[in-house]
Amino acid sequence: MSALAAILLSGCESRPRAPALRNEPVYQNNVHGFRFLAPEGWIQHARADIGAGKVDKERLLVEYQRPSGGKGASFQASLADLPPAADLAVYLAGPAFGAEKWAVQPPKQIDVGGSPAVRYSCGARVRNESMTREVVCFRRGERVYFFSGLFAPDDAESRDQIHRAVDSVIWKK
Repeated sequence: MSALAAILLSGCESRPRAPALRNEPVYQNNVHGFRFLAPEGWIQHARADIGAGKVDKERLLVEYQRPSGGKGASFQASLADLPPAADLAVYLAGPAFGAEKWAVQPPKQIDVGGSPAVRYSCGARVRNESMTREVVCFRRGERVYFFSGLFAPDDAESRDQIHRAVDSVIWKK
């Protein structure tokens, strides 16, 4: 009887579970081959294990939120499979973070740890508040990795912490 119970109980463990949230100083994703320093003092709010296979829409990998007490801000890493010809500015102008449409400024080519990337700055009203969204995009074939920060336009501290997190991204070679 105990062998049958063990088999039945082990079958219950096969359901998908969200990965544990960790407030470690370094986020590392071995499947996608990158790591970065989490914004100092921010709380990991969400995390998902996304396999290396094709994805049908943008998927969140990890999200951090600035602890309350100041203005709200968040930082997240996500990915999407988009054709190489896809216009990322048009993609980023669409709905996200509670805004239906974002005004996207011209992109800036940057280098992060020896890897080429593009930084977009966007603005919108989110819940009747002006918000800035900065997105650094790394393209790996059809896969695009988005490192997105959302903060109030006058929140230089959150912007700087997000920039430090993005600047710390290291890709496996």
